[in-house]
Amino acid sequence: MKKILILTLSLMFSLSFSQGKLYINNYSVYDLTMRLAANSPTGCNPSAIASLTYPASTQDSIVNFNSSLPYIDQWSVRLSPTGNALTQPVPSGLLTTISPLTRWSFAWFQTRYAGTSNQTPDLDFQMGDPSAFPTCGISGSTFVDGSLSDAFWFYIPSENATYLVVQ
Repeated sequence: MKKILILTLSLMFSLSFSQGKLYINNYSVYDLTMRLAANSPTGCNPSAIASLTYPASTQDSIVNFNSSLPYIDQWSVRLSPTGNALTQPVPSGLLTTISPLTRWSFAWFQTRYAGTSNQTPDLDFQMGDPSAFPTCGISGSTFVDGSLSDAFWFYIPSENATYLVVQ
C-alpha cells in the first residue's frame, strides 16, 4: 500500500510540473517564420529558444522540446542569466531535464507567402503573456490584429496547454 501511495504521489508531482503542450494552429494561407521560447515561470531560467518555419494551413502540437521535430531540430538553452547559451540537438538529455521546469512563454513570427521566403506586408507578431512571466522581460501580446492575419496566444491551466492560433 505504501509503495502505491508513493508511486501515485510521484506521478502527480511529475505531471504537475510538466512543460505542457504547445498547440500551433495556423489556419492562414501563410507560412510562419518563428522564434519560439520557453522559460521557467519562477525566475526565467532555465530557458530555451529555437527558430522554425511553420507551414500554412497546419495544425500540430509540440509536447516538449524533444518532440519538436520536424519543425525544430535544435534548441538554444540558457541555464542561468550569466551563462552562455548551449546548443542542444533534438533529442537531448538536457532538454529532457529542463522540460518540466519551463512553460511556453513567447512566439515572435512573421508571415511569409507559402512555399517562399518572401515576407508579406503584414506586421511582426510578438505573442505571449507578459503577466505570466513578470520578471523575464517578455513583451508579447495575447492578441495581435494584423493587416492580413491575426493571432491569439492563451494558456489553459487545467490542460497545462498553451495555444497559438493564427488566422
